[in-house]
Amino acid sequence: MSRRHLSLGAAVLAGLLSALLYYASAQRVPVVVSVRDLDTTSPLHESDLATRSFPLDAVPPGALRDTADAVGRFLRSPQSAGQLILGASLADDAAIFASGIRPPTGMRAIALPINAANALGGALAPGLRVDVIAVPISGRAPATRGVELVASRVVVLDVRSESGQALAQKGRGPLERLGSIVIAIAPSEELRLAERIQTSTFVIALAPR
Repeated sequence: MSRRHLSLGAAVLAGLLSALLYYASAQRVPVVVSVRDLDTTSPLHESDLATRSFPLDAVPPGALRDTADAVGRFLRSPQSAGQLILGASLADDAAIFASGIRPPTGMRAIALPINAANALGGALAPGLRVDVIAVPISGRAPATRGVELVASRVVVLDVRSESGQALAQKGRGPLERLGSIVIAIAPSEELRLAERIQTSTFVIALAPR
């Protein structure tokens, strides 16, 4: 075979390869997305979801193609409008907290009363790691007890209002005020923290990652 024929064959092959790559990149597939901000407390309804067309090479593994695969199931964490719904982001049961965060294995969840002034001005969010400082209340705590660090680098599981509603959800009303935070603690700390709730005021400090 002549060099000319070899060059022509290589050019044709390159052209076919380019055409295949273009076709693959241009091919679009339906993908399920959320149409509004969604939390973890309610099962997904058909009206919460829609399908959008995405390039095949832009679709991550596990993305759902049919809304029927998500209806009736629960999100593991809150999602914003327009986000893709992945199979791994769904659960058969509702999350314990609106944040979708669960206590680490072997840990316990406990709520501590707190006000915004003692909690970073209210700038708390689930998932942060914080230190919890207990300041004795005069007349309730033993006179010999001083200020103490009662929990170090604990995970904030949820943030609650004074009425007990979740403040982790978007769109919360302006009159809702911080009332408590839920943190994850070791079982050995349960009794000590329960006693401090009755005798102390808590101050929250942001712990470095």
